[in-house]
Amino acid sequence: MGKIWKNLKANLRRERLLTIANIFVMTITFLLLGTLIFIISGSQTALRYLEEQAQITVFFKDDFPEENILTFKSQIEGDQRISGVKYVSKNDAFEIFSQLNKDEPVLLENISPNILPASLEVKALNIGDLDTLADEFSTVDGVEEVRFFEDIIERFKFWSNVIYIIGFVLVGVFAIISYAVIMATVRATIHSKGIELEIMKLVGASNSYVKNPLVYQGIFLGVVSSTIAGVAMILMGAIMKFNNMFEQGLTFGFLPRLYVQPFVFSLILFIVLVLSGCFLGLLGSYTAVKRYLKY
Repeated sequence: MGKIWKNLKANLRRERLLTIANIFVMTITFLLLGTLIFIISGSQTALRYLEEQAQITVFFKDDFPEENILTFKSQIEGDQRISGVKYVSKNDAFEIFSQLNKDEPVLLENISPNILPASLEVKALNIGDLDTLADEFSTVDGVEEVRFFEDIIERFKFWSNVIYIIGFVLVGVFAIISYAVIMATVRATIHSKGIELEIMKLVGASNSYVKNPLVYQGIFLGVVSSTIAGVAMILMGAIMKFNNMFEQGLTFGFLPRLYVQPFVFSLILFIVLVLSGCFLGLLGSYTAVKRYLKY
């Protein structure tokens, strides 16, 4: 094992400039990969937050009694599609309106609580139920208007899914780039040491003795570059934590309501990047050795 590592060090020293260049290229690749994963997770987290905040506002007619509104509220609270219902009285609506328009005293002088409608703010467990619930509420006696921002949610959901798909396609592209860089590096080493490798075989060196340093060279490149990128991801997670970004945590759309704090997420991402670098290094170097060494 000691001789194998000695040969590995000799390979790296001999191909110093090529090694540095390849580590640089692969580090950039893994940095982009990690950043993309952060962006994908951030967009999916924002979408889920928007879905959780999405609500239907049911406005009632002025002459509809408050008792009937509260009765209707109690009825829909038992609906399994609904996660929460909040009653906003005329006075509550006036207070909200006053806060929003506190810099417009002239406007407030002409508005009284009786003018504003009472309403219910309804949140659904699944954003897909909002449209159905809105249609059902619009037919209820005493309801004047049902409103929810369907277009905004659907537009954000569309672009979030676009980022999700494009991001994972680019992740695959970057993985292929890393794999190709490692293969090219090991192939260059094999070509530059062709005569030396042949001599080693002639004097009785085993296949593993000749091949293993080349395989370890690919693993070394993958691990070093992914570790540098992983440290950068940890710094990014620390900055997010320091600035209180995504306090609820980061998540992915395909995970069931699971949130991870940004710094913890960056630590997990660090491990994923290092393992990916190790795997790609092993795969790329092993493939190159198998293809370009005919023994």
